[in-house]
Amino acid sequence: MYSNKNFNTALKEIIDKKKIKLRSLANKTNLNYSYFSKLKKREGCPPITTIKLISDGLDIPPEYFLEYRIYKIKKILKKNPHIIDKTLNYIDSLVIENNLKVAERKKPFTKK
Repeated sequence: MYSNKNFNTALKEIIDKKKIKLRSLANKTNLNYSYFSKLKKREGCPPITTIKLISDGLDIPPEYFLEYRIYKIKKILKKNPHIIDKTLNYIDSLVIENNLKVAERKKPFTKK
């Protein structure tokens, strides 16, 4: 099961679905309790390493989060430029249509 929603919405939904208390998740991840409260309320996405920590704490694969999947696809494409054009167009459309921000990226994802 994977979410196609932005990180914050997906996080809220999985926490509610699993009936996990934020304090419990904070203890499992060694992240501050208030950090989770902020994550649930704000827009944006934490770094990839934090997504992995949160995923471990939730006992789900990090791929559950759309931003993580996009991050992984981007890494694969950089290593395989022969398939980049078609896939890049698809990723760009996902980012634009869903108003996503790819984790750990400050500039827009563009072709070189």
